[in-house]
Amino acid sequence: MKFKTLILLALFTFTASIAHAHISVTCSLFPVYDFTRNIAGDSADVKLLLPPGVEPHEYEPSPRDIKALNDSDIFIFTCAEFESWAVKISHSLNDTRIIDASEGIALVNNDPHIWLDLTLAQRMVMNILRGLSETDPDNSQTYTRNAESLCSKLRELDERFTAMKKDKAIIFAGEFSAGYFVRRYGYEYLSAYEGENEPSVKRMAEIIRHIQQTKARYIFTDIGESSSVAREISAQTGAKILTFGTGHMIPDTDITFVEIMNDNYENISEAMND
Repeated sequence: MKFKTLILLALFTFTASIAHAHISVTCSLFPVYDFTRNIAGDSADVKLLLPPGVEPHEYEPSPRDIKALNDSDIFIFTCAEFESWAVKISHSLNDTRIIDASEGIALVNNDPHIWLDLTLAQRMVMNILRGLSETDPDNSQTYTRNAESLCSKLRELDERFTAMKKDKAIIFAGEFSAGYFVRRYGYEYLSAYEGENEPSVKRMAEIIRHIQQTKARYIFTDIGESSSVAREISAQTGAKILTFGTGHMIPDTDITFVEIMNDNYENISEAMND
């Protein structure tokens, strides 16, 4: 009887472990990782492929990364233009579902930073939701509920940025990635960087002259960005350096995308209202 009891207990434990097994999800960059972990909650194991601080443009997956993706039920990436390596690697994956979070979103000027338009961020959330629900229908209600909660926060932020006073230009002294943001919310802006190129002497002089003439008191760089350009402009003008987080170069994963955008709101408000 004792032996039979042990067998039944083992079968129950095995059955329970199967019933509660989580799907595994690997995400390429922080924005899609953060969206996914918010949607998944405790119903999926979500991992970030690129460590914080790694430049996504220069990333090449290692054999260990490829194995991790093959072991995942789902691989979520941002868009082909940003992560061409993701498209290449997807052809070598076996049973892993591939989700392009930018599906249905037309890029502007091949700029991949679509999540900075918070209406597009919501569309990314819905693309991720669809992939999770199709892969794991048993938890689709949980995913849907969590996605709706996240989209509610993104809508609120979208409304706050839309309503914000915009009588001053935002001066970006670091690498410029905020095209979708300034277009969506109607900000005037100046950028020291022209594309990905370091600012020319002429451009630096133009930015410094603008700050001096308009008595602008703030310039912006990305979170964790060490910009000698920003420091030089600040030294010559006295302008204070504030952060505008884009979400793709973060120091760690303790922060959330919503927190980043809330911080952006506070910093831009400081610049607009001072």
